[in-house]
Amino acid sequence: MAPNRSGEYSVQNEQASIEFKRLGAVRPSPTNPRKRFPEADLAELTESVRKHGVVQPLLVRPWPDDDTGLFEIVCGERRFRAANTAGLTEIPVLVRDLNDDEVLHIQIVENLQRKDLHPLEEADGYKVLSDRGHTLEQIAAEVSQTRTYVAQRLKLCALSASTRKLFFDERLNAKTALMIARLPTDLQDKAAKELTAPYVNGEPRTVKAASEHIERTYMLRLDQAPFKTSDAALIPAAGACGPCPKRTGNQPELFEDVRGKEICTDPACFAKKRDAAAAQKRAEAEAVGRTVITGKEAKAVLPHQYSQLQGGMVRLDDTCYDDPKHRSYRKIIGAKGVKAAALLESPYDGKLIDVMPKADLKKALADKGVQARSTGTSNPSQSAELAKKKKADAYRGELFRQVRAKHVGTGLDDFDLKIVAVTFYRRLWNENQKRLCKLYDWGKSAISEADFAKKLDELAADSEALGRLVMDIALVDESVAPTYSMGKPELLEAIARERGIDPGVVRKYVETDMRPKPKEKPAPVTKAPPSSPKPTAKASNAKPAPAKKVAVKKVTAKPPAAKKVAPAKTAAKKVSPAAPFNSAAAKEAWPFPNTGRP
Repeated sequence: MAPNRSGEYSVQNEQASIEFKRLGAVRPSPTNPRKRFPEADLAELTESVRKHGVVQPLLVRPWPDDDTGLFEIVCGERRFRAANTAGLTEIPVLVRDLNDDEVLHIQIVENLQRKDLHPLEEADGYKVLSDRGHTLEQIAAEVSQTRTYVAQRLKLCALSASTRKLFFDERLNAKTALMIARLPTDLQDKAAKELTAPYVNGEPRTVKAASEHIERTYMLRLDQAPFKTSDAALIPAAGACGPCPKRTGNQPELFEDVRGKEICTDPACFAKKRDAAAAQKRAEAEAVGRTVITGKEAKAVLPHQYSQLQGGMVRLDDTCYDDPKHRSYRKIIGAKGVKAAALLESPYDGKLIDVMPKADLKKALADKGVQARSTGTSNPSQSAELAKKKKADAYRGELFRQVRAKHVGTGLDDFDLKIVAVTFYRRLWNENQKRLCKLYDWGKSAISEADFAKKLDELAADSEALGRLVMDIALVDESVAPTYSMGKPELLEAIARERGIDPGVVRKYVETDMRPKPKEKPAPVTKAPPSSPKPTAKASNAKPAPAKKVAVKKVTAKPPAAKKVAPAKTAAKKVSPAAPFNSAAAKEAWPFPNTGRP
C-alpha cells in the first residue's frame, strides 16, 4: 500500500475504495441525529482504537460547497471521536458523493440500528426529514416503521427544553414524554412536575396512572362544552373545534390511549371560548332585560356543581312532577315564559342556566293550566322514600362504626396495603372521597391522589392503622344509602357478621331511636271574662297561648351486653350481639352530606 498524490492511503476492494484521510480533514455532520455520546461507552471504544486502530471505515462525503478538502461524516462519528481521543492522525474512510436527502436517510437508518439511540434523537432525525418536505408516509416507508410510530416520535419534538432534559435524564419514558408533548407548551412543565413527583412508595406514577391523570386534569369533553364547537367566529384565531388538530379525533395516531374523539387537549383555548360564549349570552340576556346571576350570588344559589339550587330558585330544565306528562318546566311555560326567567352563570363550568323563583314559576305554570303543589326537583311522592333513606343511612352508619371498632390487624404487608389503598381511593366517587377525608380529619374537601399518597406514608409505621384505612375505603360506599336504590349493603353486613355484629340488632336500635315523638295536644285556652271593662287591642287579638310540652319518656330496647368476638375461624358461625348503640356518635358522623350519587 503506497501513498497517493495527496499523501493519503487507499485500499481497493470489489465494492469501493477505502482511503486514509487526515483526522483534521474530517468533520462531524450538523444533521447527525445522534447528539449524545455516553462517556463510559466512548472510553471503551477509545481503548479498543488504541490497540487495534479503527477497524471499520467511516462513511463520508465531500463537504458541500467547499473546495478546501474537508469531508462530512455521514456515519461513524463515535469512531471519529474515539480516534481523536486516542491520538490518531489519520482515519480510514469510504468516500461517496451523496446529496442531502441521501445523507439524512443513511444517518437516520444507520442510527436506528443502535440500541442506545434515544427516542428524542430519533425524533429529531425524523423532524429534519419532515422539514425537508418528506411526508409522514414517506418517512415511515424509509425507516420501515408504521405511520403511528413515526407520528408519535415526531410529536416528541414539541417538548419544552426543561422537559427534554427530564426525558434525557430518564425521569420520563417515551410514553409519559409523549403524553406531555401532546399538551400546550405552557402546561408541559407543570404536567412533567406532577408525573415525576413521588406518588406511591416514593416512585412516580405508572404509565396507566399518568395517562389517567393527564386525561382527567388537562383534557375536556367537547360534547359537554358550554359553547357551540362549530362556531369559528367565537375566537377567530382558534377557529371551530371540529377541524382543530388539538381535538383527539383529528390525530388518532397520537391519542390512541384517550377514550373518545371529542376531547379538547388545550384547556386555555377551551376556557377562552367558554368565557367568550358566556359574555355573549350575558349581553344578549341583559339587552332584553333578563337578570344574570353571577359571582358570589351564583355561588350561593349553586353551592356545589351538582347540588340542587338554593334560595328558592328552580332550573327550568328540571322535571315538573305536578304535570301529568312529566314535562320540563321549560316545555310547559314555553319560549315566552323562558324569556322572563333569570340566567345563572355556573361558578364551576361557566354554563348559563335558565332559572326562576318558585313563586314566579308557580304562577307561570298556573297560566298554562298546571296547578303546582311544589316547584322543585323533588317529586312530592318521594317523601316516603326519603324517610326510608334517612333510616337506611343511620343504620349503615352505625353498622360501619361497629365494624371499624372490631377491626383487628391485617394479612397484607404495608406496601401491598398502600397499593390497594391508592387503587381504591382513585376509584371512589368524589363524595366518598370527601367522606373519607372528613372521617380522618383531613379536611372537608377531597384531597388529591398525591396528597393521599403522602397520608399513606405518614401511616407507614402503623400496619393496623393502614389496614383500617383500606377497609374504610372498601366499605365507605355502602356507609350511605344510594339516592335511587334501597338495596342491602351486602359487603358491610357480611363483614359485620364476620366480626360478631348482628345487623338486625343494629337496625332495630337505629329505627327505634328514630321513631317520631308523639305530638301533645295544646292546652285549652281560657277566654277573657265578658265583664272586662276595657279590653286592649293587644288582648283582643291575642292568639291562644301554646301549651307547655309534656316530656315523653322514650322507651328503647336495652341493648344486650357485647360478647367477646370469636376467633377469626369461628366468628362467622357464632354471631354475638352488636355493641351498644351510640346515638350521639352516629348522628355526629352520619349521614354524610349526600349530593348526588354517593
